[in-house]
Amino acid sequence: MPYQPHPDRLKKQWEFQRAYKSGRKYWDAYFVIYIYSTPLDQARLGITVSKKVGKSVQRNRVKRLIREVFRLLRSDLYPKYDIVVVGRPAACELTASQVEESLSKLFRKAKILVT
Repeated sequence: MPYQPHPDRLKKQWEFQRAYKSGRKYWDAYFVIYIYSTPLDQARLGITVSKKVGKSVQRNRVKRLIREVFRLLRSDLYPKYDIVVVGRPAACELTASQVEESLSKLFRKAKILVT
């Protein structure tokens, strides 16, 4: 069976660049999110965690936590948005519940969370 890309993830550089240049930006001490409105019927996630955050183990942990929070909150998010989450160095110290709390606040601030 051929490889099927995740339909709910941003993969192409131009998709990230579009969100950076034309999207709305929200931030806190741990994350920066860019929200870009699209005609698609679902919310899609892109993640950027640079080497400033830490070594590969810490970066991958932050990415896993972000993906898990997105999975949990996806049903409460308005569709038709591309969301790029950029992890900041302080994010590697967070627990899963703190990541969920931080991203929920940012999604509410961006008015893309239903509840």
